[in-house]
Amino acid sequence: MKVKEFLVFGILMFSSAVSQAQNVYDVIVAGRTIGSLRVFDDKGKDNTEQHRIESDFKVMFYKGKYSTETSYSDGKLVSATCAHHVNGDLKEKTLTKSAAKSTYEVSFSGEDSKDKPKMIVNKPISSTITSLYYKEPINITEVYSERYGKMCAVKKISEGKYGVALPDGKQGIYSYKNGLCREVKTDLAGFKLRIVLNENKNISGL
Repeated sequence: MKVKEFLVFGILMFSSAVSQAQNVYDVIVAGRTIGSLRVFDDKGKDNTEQHRIESDFKVMFYKGKYSTETSYSDGKLVSATCAHHVNGDLKEKTLTKSAAKSTYEVSFSGEDSKDKPKMIVNKPISSTITSLYYKEPINITEVYSERYGKMCAVKKISEGKYGVALPDGKQGIYSYKNGLCREVKTDLAGFKLRIVLNENKNISGL
């Protein structure tokens, strides 16, 4: 994979229903804002929730769109969809569905997922990568990656700062203030990627 494509791929992973609350983040590479990430939240009836993240960005000749949507019932993940497009083409899509008891079925599609076999996750899921934008992972030791279909270890680094070990060997650093995610940092192909809360566009009231 070329460096440009790898950078886009990484940005998509970190960018994860109509909602009344919305937080907006700037996606920054090498000090330059290349796009935005928007966090939506929708609490339904009977202890159901839907979380959604959407991101749009442009890097040189690459235009990307990323989205994740997760559905919960009584605090347990029911389904998750993660998809990203580059220049209008579907590059990768991961679908996670709850099966029997605490088992999940994970399937992949898109250009970058050819011949990728289905997977099974045999444990209950209550937190995902997307949920890190909604709440600080206090007393949480792992979260589910909607993209990879695998669990990721979470380690507290300092007060309000956590490291998330991803299946590709990278690490995301999530920083919080008053329980709200303020910044995400990672290193992709030699580039410093930051996702920073835009205070001027934060309309959630927090």
